[in-house]
Parts: sequence; C-alpha cells; structure tokens
Amino acid sequence: MKSQPIHVELDIRERSEYFRGLLLIMAADGDLHEMEERLVRDAVKPFGFSEEYLDESIHGILKNSHVSQKPPKFNNQQHAEKFLTDALDIAFADNELHENEEHWLRAAATENGIDLHWLREEITRRER
Repeated sequence: MKSQPIHVELDIRERSEYFRGLLLIMAADGDLHEMEERLVRDAVKPFGFSEEYLDESIHGILKNSHVSQKPPKFNNQQHAEKFLTDALDIAFADNELHENEEHWLRAAATENGIDLHWLREEITRRER
C-alpha cells in the first residue's frame, strides 16, 4: 500500500504547527536566507495557505515576538520525522548547522519522542 502525501495525512492543527516549526528553524540563526524561504514555501505549498499569508509569516518571523518558540507536536512519529527532515533541509540551506538550530531540532525531536540517535545520524549525513 502506497503511503499518502504528508499534506493529506496532517490535520489543520498539524499543518499550522508544521509551518510554524519551519518558520522557527528558518529564523533560529537570526538570518533569513533565500534558499531557506524557498524550501519553506515548497514544503507547505500543498497545505493551501495563501501567498499573502506565507509572505507575511516568512518576512515577519524575525520580529514577531508573539510566535511560540515551542517545537510542534505531531500525532505520530512518521509526521514528526517528515517534519524534522524538512527542518534539517532548511537548517542546512546555508551549508551550516548553527548551535541554535541544532538545539531547537533536538527539542523538536524530544517533544515528538524521536530518538536523538536518529537525529544525529540525519545531521551527520547532511554534514558530509
């Protein structure tokens, strides 16, 4: 049986949390890079958010102090791993994993019951 695309499996809360989490990892190093923005847009395009909402959210994330910094919590491990995979791609978009990014990724993995060994392997794979 073929698995469904992630956007079909996520409920509306998880879609919003997915987007918020990607915004947080994008902003974790205090800088927004064009490649990070492109990866975020690509990851959430299937969710159906308006371009205006995406623009506002992406370009306002560094100065919006009202966005919760807490990592998103997903309904299952598969969703969490897909999220972390996208988040890692964004974190490495500038070819460097910053300390704040790694700390946040660990918190997101822990929040979702993901083994930190899995996360470490994913990080190591991208560092090569």
